[in-house]
Amino acid sequence: MRKILLISALVLVCPITVFAKITPIELSPPNLFDEQENKSDPHVVIDGLKQKIAYEPDNYENYGVLGFAYDYIGDYENELEALKMEARLIPNDLGEKDIIYGNLARAYMLNDQWKEGKVWLDKADSLNPSNFYNRWNAFDYYLMHAKNAREAASQLKRLQEFYKDDCDQYYEAYIKSVGNAVPSGKIIELFRAAVQLEPKNSRAHRVLGVAIRNSSKEDFEKNIPSAMKELNRALKLDPQYIPTYISIADTYMLLGIRTKNEKDNKKALEWFHKAYAINPEDSRLAYAMGTFYFYRQDYDHAIEKLEFVYKDGLEDNALKENLAWSYNNKAYALYQAGQNLDEGLLLVNKAVELLPGNGIILGTKAELLYKLGKYGEAHKYIKQALELEPGQAEMEQDLSMIEKALKPKMPSNH
Repeated sequence: MRKILLISALVLVCPITVFAKITPIELSPPNLFDEQENKSDPHVVIDGLKQKIAYEPDNYENYGVLGFAYDYIGDYENELEALKMEARLIPNDLGEKDIIYGNLARAYMLNDQWKEGKVWLDKADSLNPSNFYNRWNAFDYYLMHAKNAREAASQLKRLQEFYKDDCDQYYEAYIKSVGNAVPSGKIIELFRAAVQLEPKNSRAHRVLGVAIRNSSKEDFEKNIPSAMKELNRALKLDPQYIPTYISIADTYMLLGIRTKNEKDNKKALEWFHKAYAINPEDSRLAYAMGTFYFYRQDYDHAIEKLEFVYKDGLEDNALKENLAWSYNNKAYALYQAGQNLDEGLLLVNKAVELLPGNGIILGTKAELLYKLGKYGEAHKYIKQALELEPGQAEMEQDLSMIEKALKPKMPSNH
């Protein structure tokens, strides 16, 4: 089947859930939705919790677990009511009130009751100003409701104690802002406030550069000098931080896509190599380089880099897609050349493992099997491919070709 070209995420961040509108609830009751016990319907769990509450109406813990269950299914109104009851019933000497108050604050904010949410956030903060989740919820409040860039930036600064080594709260805040459709001008305002608060923080400068670069498709090239000024400032402040090199390389790569100028692609590769000289084992760098090579249709190098990241244990849908299509496209090239078909079949089988329900990839497998003379297997996979991609002209041609090859072996109707 024809080759597919994707451009997916270029930079990895430290893995916490930042794409949700509000930072996740700080509660994980063990085995509440255990696959073996409650795989039928989460509402069954909720009904069971309600029965438990009927027997123990004064047990605050039951309401907290019920709140988690409602959060799981996205029923934020009932979650709020459950967590209100939890807060009302907690013992005065409980040592984790900040967690319960923070979860209640979050529930209020999920129901667009921001003022009430802030009241409970402040109560949680007075008990434990170092609560990680409450710092993110305060960031959400100032960013999405109060529209106060400086206060939102101050929450990012307070989060610094939780972020060591390669984790970056500034980039996570950027991804959260984009995911919540915060206007690009407001995002830039946020990170300008961040660099004013911390002028020597390389990560804040780096993300400001990325925010400026990505702020407008129409003005992309116009914004490059301002973006590069911040990225170069970040590099000067911390010349060992790999993501800054990646961001600069990405900038040239994106510029090359727009200008079709090979010089920009060469500059992108130069910056990747500079980062590689610092740390050749960095997974974020391998991911970014793999994506670059994939865009360049250099599938051998793309596979090398993306396999390195995948084998390192990253579970990421964009990574799986780019790696699967690298396998597929290399396999398809071998099919077209009529060379190393066994290698091509091994590659496409790896692609099928990653994306088992993809009709295009199954079509590639059918084509390779056909060329290897395995007409029966080819027929099986082209039929599966057409079920997934009905009306696909190239697949229909492949089906006719395979059935023609099979015809002498097909049982007669007589």
